[in-house]
Amino acid sequence: MRRGTSTTGCWAIADCLSQGYTDGIVRRHKRIVPRPGVLALATALATALAAATCGGPASGGRRPAAEPARESLAGEGSAAPAPESPVRAELISDTAIIQPGTMMTLGVRLTIAPGWHVHWKNPGAAGEPLSVDITLPRRFDEAPLRWPAPVRFTRPDGAVGYGYREEVVLLSDVRPSNRDVDDGEIWPLRAEVSWMACARTCVPGRAALELSLPGSISGTRLVDLVNAPHVEAWASRMPVDGRSSASPFVASVERGEGGSYVVSLSWTSAPADVDWFPSTDTMAAVGVGVVTFIDDGRTTRIVLTPPAYSAPSPDSLAGVVAYTTPTGERLAATLTVALGRPVEP
Repeated sequence: MRRGTSTTGCWAIADCLSQGYTDGIVRRHKRIVPRPGVLALATALATALAAATCGGPASGGRRPAAEPARESLAGEGSAAPAPESPVRAELISDTAIIQPGTMMTLGVRLTIAPGWHVHWKNPGAAGEPLSVDITLPRRFDEAPLRWPAPVRFTRPDGAVGYGYREEVVLLSDVRPSNRDVDDGEIWPLRAEVSWMACARTCVPGRAALELSLPGSISGTRLVDLVNAPHVEAWASRMPVDGRSSASPFVASVERGEGGSYVVSLSWTSAPADVDWFPSTDTMAAVGVGVVTFIDDGRTTRIVLTPPAYSAPSPDSLAGVVAYTTPTGERLAATLTVALGRPVEP
């Protein structure tokens, strides 16, 4: 069915030309079949003329097809944009192509807005712990997540929390399946991350991350030149095992006055700015209490005084000791010391 043309407004001119009709040019509405080049030029000129003459679609003439969608959105009212999250999460890898059976390292990278922080696996007396759940393809093996040493926060009410500012990367060493890779096969690596970001207020956040990497058909490993240096830099900040030969100290513990625990660290090289972050289990057993540091050069004594309501004496104390080297580098080591049972009277 042919459409009328003279009663639909200026925008009908271009429509009629595109349909092979003329109005005002051929007043009898006689169908014409112009050559394609002529029709295209005429349509373009008519569209421009209609826009100029009618003042655009808002003048009351018929609008182009895309316009009603914009009009209905404006009429319904558009929602205000969601506030930008103070934390941006990303899943990275030190490899760009996976070599079957060869170790690789995944990283969950959080970029944190200035003035904000997220929390360590033990958030302390304030906040919620950062949570990471990594999902890998079948026959991939994953090592436990590695956490850098946190920093200490003190809220206005005096509550002490542990966490990260600016940026943090949590690492997990992964051994891919050693089966042969099919041509064009892609392996999806996923991580569910949730956090509580705090500044003056606290805002929860969550991200579902995915990184899809091809398998190496030739059996070679290709390093990710962008992310591998980042992964390596954060790997050097991970706490070393305090019971290994790489430990910067030798630790011992004894009971002090008032039910306190005195942890002595004998350093191989004098540190600065020593701090202690208890594990979740240790904190549950001894509470936050009062932590006092006594330094005399090569020895640091950490006096942990549990509050009166703390649980019975634990079997061991565990956590992370962070310190600054003479060259200004911030490093850390895990600390686990067994507690001797007091002699019964």
